[in-house]
Amino acid sequence: MAIKFLVLYLAIHLCSNVVRTANANSIELGSSIVAGTNSSWSSPSGDYAFGFYNLHSGLYLVGIWFDKIPNKTLVWSANRDNPVEIGSTINLTRRGQLVLQPVNGDSFPIYKGTDITSAAMQDDGNFVLRSSLSHVIWESFDSPTDTLLLGQTLNMGQNLYSNANGSVDYSKGQYSLEILSDGNIVLKAYRFTNSAYWWSDTAHNTGVQIIFNSTTAFLYVVNGTHQIIRNMAIEEIGKIEDYYQRVLVDDQGNFQKLIYHKDNGSEWKSVWNAVTKPCYVTVLCGVYGFCNTSDSDPQTYSCECLPGYTPLDPSAPSKGCYLSQVKDLCAANSSAKDFKLEVKSIQDANVPNDGYFFLDLQVMDKMDLESCKRELMNDCLCMAATFNGTACYKKKWPIINAIRIIPDTSNHVMLIKVPLVDNNKDNEKDSSSSLVILIVPLITCSLLAAFFAATASYHHPICQNLLHKRVPPKPKPMDINLKAFSFQQLKEATNGFKDQLGRGAYSTVYGGILSLEGQQVEVAVKQLEKVEDQGEKEFVTEVQVIALTYHRNLVGRHIKLHQVEDGTTGEEDDMILIDWVLHLAQKNNLRAAVNDDLEVESDFKRFERIAMVGLWCINSNPTLRPSIKMVVQMLEGNIQVDVPPLN
Repeated sequence: MAIKFLVLYLAIHLCSNVVRTANANSIELGSSIVAGTNSSWSSPSGDYAFGFYNLHSGLYLVGIWFDKIPNKTLVWSANRDNPVEIGSTINLTRRGQLVLQPVNGDSFPIYKGTDITSAAMQDDGNFVLRSSLSHVIWESFDSPTDTLLLGQTLNMGQNLYSNANGSVDYSKGQYSLEILSDGNIVLKAYRFTNSAYWWSDTAHNTGVQIIFNSTTAFLYVVNGTHQIIRNMAIEEIGKIEDYYQRVLVDDQGNFQKLIYHKDNGSEWKSVWNAVTKPCYVTVLCGVYGFCNTSDSDPQTYSCECLPGYTPLDPSAPSKGCYLSQVKDLCAANSSAKDFKLEVKSIQDANVPNDGYFFLDLQVMDKMDLESCKRELMNDCLCMAATFNGTACYKKKWPIINAIRIIPDTSNHVMLIKVPLVDNNKDNEKDSSSSLVILIVPLITCSLLAAFFAATASYHHPICQNLLHKRVPPKPKPMDINLKAFSFQQLKEATNGFKDQLGRGAYSTVYGGILSLEGQQVEVAVKQLEKVEDQGEKEFVTEVQVIALTYHRNLVGRHIKLHQVEDGTTGEEDDMILIDWVLHLAQKNNLRAAVNDDLEVESDFKRFERIAMVGLWCINSNPTLRPSIKMVVQMLEGNIQVDVPPLN
């Protein structure tokens, strides 16, 4: 009997110690943190902190970071795409909610439940919320952003998304790590393509997880029976307790493990990379960029532009390039004397099609280099080809993965078709003609895009004429009669610009209510910021195009356009709708946009083709928009139309 009592006493004593340990780091209801005050909720060791992370822009993210190192590295964020201003608060309310309250705008929950009794920042970097029984009801480990920490697991249905730009822009970038339903783990540039540039070869498994083991610091993949099916990072680096460790998908598309010595470390050191040759990362150098490695070190690369292309941003080569001399290669006058083309050759370079078979327009066997050049020159719809010694591969636009990696691309030749610049002194007329050739397709594409976004493009006479090769009617002059509002009116309508719906690099969108003809109308007001003259002209053109188009699927019942008298401009945020339709297209679910339109359903394939063409025409990257000749070819079904990349 005495032994039983002793065991019971020890059990109670042990449990009470556990509770006391948990309570010692417990964050009580009613606690809060204010952005800009340098306050935070720390883990017991002080290694990690939860609170407001200060960005270079002066805005703040709700996040978790390594708190003892000089460069306080962010590992998790609750609002990575919507940073808030100084003075915003994190509140663990007395009603059991964890909410973020921005200075301007409504509060929103970090955790959507209401039964919290306490919170804690743990020593493993996991921020947890507990119920009255001390059960964990939510943890940051279950909603990762770009990083995994020791002891953390990535399960099926959870993705890691890179940052947009290292420690400068923590918003969601263009690369993702995903565990697919078949058990394969892939890295891909999800905004551009669903094809992977790296995969784990763990398909045909169920219950797949990525484990970052807290005991060994090994990174590996297990199946549903917890059997290891793929080792990733399993090198021993010394005592685990001497290092901070993390794995992440970085802004250059690699999945890697990094360590930082706690006592004498000065920077994070990479000890394992999934991708050992960075140039294989899709779109690493942007659209129409060229990823070039040195002969001796395939891990060192530089980003250049393909011949005939110019950097979008000379200070950031990875942003991609655009065609320097824009001409419609399929135009009727393309055979004129002043219309010159040449094919540039890049030795030991390739546009690989492993996993990208859809990027090949045509594959022609038993050819030599000169024949491949002629095939490229004679095809007005093709801008690039590759030759491997025996076969010619004509490539689709846009080019997103042109590379040189020795020896992988040795004995390959990349061929790029380049319109030549006319340097004659009397080329002013030709330049004007080229400008017209450029502007007309863009305007036409914009019109087509507006009609598409409304899904009314299916019924519009212009599209019908293009599809049935009828001569289109002569365009009528635009008759625009937009309603103007004063800045004060819009300020009152938006309650002092407090309800922020979204924020971009050059604008902020606010929600509000306006009185129009005796009715209360819900509106979205976009305020342009740091917009150059050209950008403002393009915006005005956009407003004119959209003002001519009305359809329930585009503008809805309550949204109108607005022009502010003091020079700032507002509209309905049409990009939200465009992104929605694009998302449906990516998921092969365009029917969801027109599920109540019987006429569209009766000829859905035709509608789908028109929809894809419209999405290409309004792509946010101008270099990806097709010429009017190509638009016609697409609409007539002479060219396969793939799903465009996410904006």
